[in-house]
Amino acid sequence: MSSPTEPSLPTPPSPREAFRPIRRLLLTLRNRLLTGILVAVPLVVTFWVLTFTYNTISQISDPMMRLLRIGRDPDSEAQRQVLGFFLTLLVFLFIGFMATNVLGQRIIEALEKFLLKVPFVATIYAGVKQVIDSIRNFNVGMNFKRVVYVDYPQTGHRLIGFMTGSFYDPKVQSEMVNVFVPTAPNPMTGLLIVVNTKHVQDSNLTMEQASKLILSAGLIGPKFDPDGVPIPGMGTGPHPPENPPEKSGTV
Repeated sequence: MSSPTEPSLPTPPSPREAFRPIRRLLLTLRNRLLTGILVAVPLVVTFWVLTFTYNTISQISDPMMRLLRIGRDPDSEAQRQVLGFFLTLLVFLFIGFMATNVLGQRIIEALEKFLLKVPFVATIYAGVKQVIDSIRNFNVGMNFKRVVYVDYPQTGHRLIGFMTGSFYDPKVQSEMVNVFVPTAPNPMTGLLIVVNTKHVQDSNLTMEQASKLILSAGLIGPKFDPDGVPIPGMGTGPHPPENPPEKSGTV
């Protein structure tokens, strides 16, 4: 008689396979943590800037509130905060009127010249003003016509740019296009190139999408629908295929 076959024992998992669920969990937690940080940082920075600006300008109204005897006792603290808030808005409004008035512009220019002569203050003021002017001018479009691509440094490699105008050059007998190619992430610096019209390719990107793409150094990419049309707003997503497959219909 043959002896009964002993059942084979299951092979124990290797250490790599045993720790795979833990590694997957840690990777998921890391990705969620990074996502949370990326979402929270703009909110925190925005709140900090608004709070800092409010507190700084509210201090200007402190002498007036002390003169009006507001905020000396704890019962009037709410009145002090409300008055400080509206005085802050009035200060912003007053500065806005000054910036659009000839006399106010001269006063602001004189103040800027004075600040730019102070060694340490000049560096801070010039840097902050350049960043703010870059964002403000870029958001208004700087009279850009449309978003285009130009081949550089070779065919198939493209730079994103903004068409600013066009003209006809009789010497080359061709229509030429003015293209501003900004640098990332500071779009106020860049190159102005003149390209033959046939070497310029229009982009489906909107002005807003191209601006955010450059300001984020490519971290924020556009979204497209299945037909290749940009979706309003920005997000991370793949670019649609250049030649989407045609839908076959039944005959």
